[in-house]
Amino acid sequence: MPSPGAARSFWLQEALAEDPGEPAPPLEQHLVADVCIVGGGFAGLWTAIQLTEREPGIRIALIEQDIAGGGASGRNGGFLSASWFDIDAVVGLFGDEEGVRYGWAQAAAIDAIGSFAAANDIDCWFHKDGTMGVRSGDWQEGFGDDLDGFRRLGIADRVELLSAEQTRARADSPRFLGGSFFADGAVCQPARLARGLRRVALERGVHLFERTRMTGLERSRPAVVRTEHGAIKADRVVLTTGAWAADLAPFRRSFGVVADYVVATEPIPHLLKEIGWTSQVGIADGREWLYYLRPTDDGRIVIGGGAGAAVYGGRGNGRAATSTRHFAEAPARGLLWMFPQLAGVRFTHAWGGPIDQTPTFLPFYRTLDPGNVHAGLGYSGHGLIQTYIGGHILASTAVGITDEWTTLAVNRPEIAKAPPEPLRYPLIRAAAFALEHGDARQDAGRSRGTLYDVVGDAPIRYRERLVRRGAPPQ
Repeated sequence: MPSPGAARSFWLQEALAEDPGEPAPPLEQHLVADVCIVGGGFAGLWTAIQLTEREPGIRIALIEQDIAGGGASGRNGGFLSASWFDIDAVVGLFGDEEGVRYGWAQAAAIDAIGSFAAANDIDCWFHKDGTMGVRSGDWQEGFGDDLDGFRRLGIADRVELLSAEQTRARADSPRFLGGSFFADGAVCQPARLARGLRRVALERGVHLFERTRMTGLERSRPAVVRTEHGAIKADRVVLTTGAWAADLAPFRRSFGVVADYVVATEPIPHLLKEIGWTSQVGIADGREWLYYLRPTDDGRIVIGGGAGAAVYGGRGNGRAATSTRHFAEAPARGLLWMFPQLAGVRFTHAWGGPIDQTPTFLPFYRTLDPGNVHAGLGYSGHGLIQTYIGGHILASTAVGITDEWTTLAVNRPEIAKAPPEPLRYPLIRAAAFALEHGDARQDAGRSRGTLYDVVGDAPIRYRERLVRRGAPPQ
């Protein structure tokens, strides 16, 4: 599969203009390394950095088929969240103690990322002003409004329920009927963070080869990673290729590939002030295919969600994954629906690309035979936090350490498999269509419709069944 994404995101364009970084040429030789990492997004970069801390002097080669941060790491919404609103599902899968422990690990990761960025001079527009989940229609469910459940788990202080007035005091949308505020939330400029991690990795001696695609993997001892013009013989291999792992036989049923789309407005600092959105709080609404939106340091609003596309198999560079002509209309339309005060604002950037969505909405970790190839995949949703944790898990796994990271309940193979192709594509496509059009009907004041309700909710109902069953013991 060729390079990820046809169009660069606003984030990546801005970050590269600020600092294009030291060149990292393609691999055109045969190398020997202690660890070879395949994939130069957040998961691969955090793994490399954590390896240098666990074993100073370790020989690391990292290959990336595009440029570091060129995939999902450079085009997401830039949200960092502890995902407390999803704690019911997490404890359903892992049990109360381990589920809450994972929640606290995610909360701690927010501060750790901010501290790491500050200590390493990574100006990634990091702001810990919290995250707000809102109801923008009376048909929408709230975020984390089950206070009894939060109290039972001992985390009631992690959420604050908001009235309509309190919600609109943070961002004055006439659609907001109420919400929940989570202090364990932040936003950043994700491409600046990815490019900053790239710089740190290079400074620590990581050998980075960009525009270098893995063409083959010999699972042996040592393993051999083959590329178009070279090869790397390594004692251990770490796979962090995101949605592109769908091309690899061991992961063809590990997740579905879904394309998500994002737009950015022109700079509108005066309008942000007029609507009272003067903090850097990130917002998500309660529709089935939710909108997520946040301001930027240069006075824009970036919004994604509201629609998406199914991707067949592992065709992450295909038209469905990268075309923004139709699907980018949904977040743009959503922003103006949510904030009619912004009528007339221009949208200057639109982008999209594939994400690896597991049935549980959580990442997974699997070691392939003969025991020296380790994979961490499925980071969609809240990948900024999960990849930080994943980098710790994969680094410790690669060097054979058992610690507070490898003992997290999320460190396990897939809890459930996705349907195989050619069945998966039409199922995801039908669910995506039903979610988008069902939301649109309710936005217009109509009933959702039984067919849209049944078809669109199928992935959620499947996840709920997995939650009721719980994760199998390791």
